Amino acid sequence: MKKMVYAILLIAFVPNSFALDLIILKNGQQYRGQVTKIVEKGFVIKTNEGNVVVIPKTNISKIFRDNKVLDFEAGESYYLEKKRPFLPFIVLSVATGAYAVNKYKDYQDNSKKSKKETVDTGQSDLQNFKDQSKKDLAWSIGSGLFCLGSLYVAFKPIEVKVPIGKINLSALPNGVMLSLQF
Repeated sequence: MKKMVYAILLIAFVPNSFALDLIILKNGQQYRGQVTKIVEKGFVIKTNEGNVVVIPKTNISKIFRDNKVLDFEAGESYYLEKKRPFLPFIVLSVATGAYAVNKYKDYQDNSKKSKKETVDTGQSDLQNFKDQSKKDLAWSIGSGLFCLGSLYVAFKPIEVKVPIGKINLSALPNGVMLSLQF
């Protein structure tokens, strides 16, 4: 029982201690690490390699922490939510996929039937006119492509910005204070 409690506590608290920030500078350079504190000169960051770097506030473009973004160029903070509003397209994808499979079976049946009748009667010109297998194959390919396209659209996430407020950072001796203005 104790082992299970320790395992649950470990799972609950360890990911928060390893939370990594992605800091993007205005020149495009990126740092991965954790912002430890804010000083007058800028942000103190402990990188993944173990280096401690001080980056001036004026050089920072954005800071990403999980799904929260601090955008210093725009002066705002927001959450990035990934939504999938087109999941109902899965029904359309399944229906067109089933239609594509059905048309492919029709293609196979009609092409076998056409070949058999051509061999039996010897009238290839008349049979080519009556042959519907190519039309079934075209519908099968078109429906299959539509099925794949709607499946792609259904699972493609859309990022939505949920604004939090304006950024107002201040340095304290013990840590960082972040205040939001509404």
